[in-house]
Amino acid sequence: MAIARCDKCGRPKGKSGNVYSETSYHPTNHPHSGVVCGTEGCDGPAMIWLLKPEEEDQYRNGGRVFEITGSARYAKFRVA
Repeated sequence: MAIARCDKCGRPKGKSGNVYSETSYHPTNHPHSGVVCGTEGCDGPAMIWLLKPEEEDQYRNGGRVFEITGSARYAKFRVA
């Protein structure tokens, strides 16, 4: 599942063997999308880091809706 991080916090390091994309993706209407950084204590406008290779493959094949890590039943977002 993807992770939301702002420019300042940058690319997530990943836990449990997760490896995230080298490139971030902008949620639709970024920076006014309402998606905020998931780093504790930070609420900057977030970009999306996709879990690779599964989500990057999905993106290359036209997928644009992804679930945020830890909130699969509560939120999804669309990337441009």
